[in-house]
Amino acid sequence: MKLLHTADILIIAAYLVTIIVIGLVLRKRAQRSKDDYLLGGKSIPWYLLGLSNASGMFDISGTIWLVTIMFVYGIKSAWIPWLW
Repeated sequence: MKLLHTADILIIAAYLVTIIVIGLVLRKRAQRSKDDYLLGGKSIPWYLLGLSNASGMFDISGTIWLVTIMFVYGIKSAWIPWLW
C-alpha cells in the first residue's frame, strides 16, 4: 500500500528545502549586528510586522474561548471581542 504519491513527496521536499534556505539566508543577515538580529535591521515594512504579529498571536486558547462564548451567547458573541 503506497501512502504518499511522488507529487506529495516532492512538495514536502520542496517545502523543507525552501525553509532551510530561508533559515540560512536570514541567519547570515542576523549575524551582521544586534539591530539586524533583534529589529530586522529596522527595515521591515509595516504590513509584514502586522502579519508577524497576527501569526504570533494565533493560538488554540483564543479559538477555544471564541467557540465557548459562541456556545453561551449565540451569534451575537461575534461582537464581544469589540467590547474590550
